[in-house]
Amino acid sequence: MSIEKCNKELIEAFVKAAGNAFSSLKETHKEQFYYYAFIFDEGLHPYISAWSYEALEKSIIDNKITDEEKSWWKWDYSDSPYAVYGYDEFFNEVNELLDKRANKLSDDELYDVEWNIRVDSMEEAMKRLDQSGLFGIKEDRKNVVINVEIAPPDCSEYNRALRLNPASSLLSEYLECCEESEDD
Repeated sequence: MSIEKCNKELIEAFVKAAGNAFSSLKETHKEQFYYYAFIFDEGLHPYISAWSYEALEKSIIDNKITDEEKSWWKWDYSDSPYAVYGYDEFFNEVNELLDKRANKLSDDELYDVEWNIRVDSMEEAMKRLDQSGLFGIKEDRKNVVINVEIAPPDCSEYNRALRLNPASSLLSEYLECCEESEDD
């Protein structure tokens, strides 16, 4: 397998799956979404998460979130009611492709080179979805933060957020909750 930063086949599969999942989420839940995340974890299969202001307000009340916890809760993709939204419906093709790729690799290759290819391909997919206008255009886009996040966090989300989003007060708020590496 050639080692490359991104993989065209993965990018196309990610754009299709994540795009369909995010679009379905927006259509099904007519809410004001401010955060869209494409998540990758040690299970090696990505999924989406998102937050809307309406879901956040309800979640804060239902979970009795304190004022001190609200700033990070707002960006915690795992606690969103929309975490893993559309996974069974939209990610089957992606999962088959990823399993096929994984079968050709050793664990060392899978959790090193292939891991990075998948994350970089997810970032490129989010960039393309953003360019399509899925997350808003012009001034409306500044009311949304998008990112590719790793679970558990590895401090890479900070720089990805800077690459994927226009400067805004909302992005600044998100970045305050990101873990930065000591190199940043």
